[in-house]
Amino acid sequence: MANWIEQLDVQITHFLASWNIYTTIFAFVLSAFILYPLLFWQEADTHPLLLARQARPSPVRNPGESATYRSLEIPHGYPLRSGLNVKDADAPRWSAGRDGDLRDIWRAVVKGGPGGERSKIMSVFGKDAVVEHDLDAISKEINIIGRQLQSSTGKRVAVYLPNSLECLSTLFGMQCS
Repeated sequence: MANWIEQLDVQITHFLASWNIYTTIFAFVLSAFILYPLLFWQEADTHPLLLARQARPSPVRNPGESATYRSLEIPHGYPLRSGLNVKDADAPRWSAGRDGDLRDIWRAVVKGGPGGERSKIMSVFGKDAVVEHDLDAISKEINIIGRQLQSSTGKRVAVYLPNSLECLSTLFGMQCS
């Protein structure tokens, strides 16, 4: 063990004995080259190629201002779309959709995807407990809350149920009233 430590000491002494101004400059440049990206690291939230497929910059802008971006689906000069663009099943394919509201969102959740698979709502409690909720039971809760709010005399509702299924049911129930 002592022999190994002595060899290490000799190597370090030999390395530092040959140190000069060029070694100092080289060490400084190398450390700056390694540390600069680590200290001043900035990465975009979304990859630029993904953004390029979502929107395009406006062709006209004022000097010194950044461009405004619009969806590729709506050219410049046309009004922006509003709402959810919900199309009813019996509506013609070329017709414009209506704005829609939370009821349409809940109908889409209950209906499921195009392949027939139903959506899932899960609550996660800590690392181990994951509870899957029944959509039919949640729909019943929404309808009960909506009927109760319709029959009440007051028009204002205060809700404080952060991050819970009850908050979701109450929000959708308020829309139904």
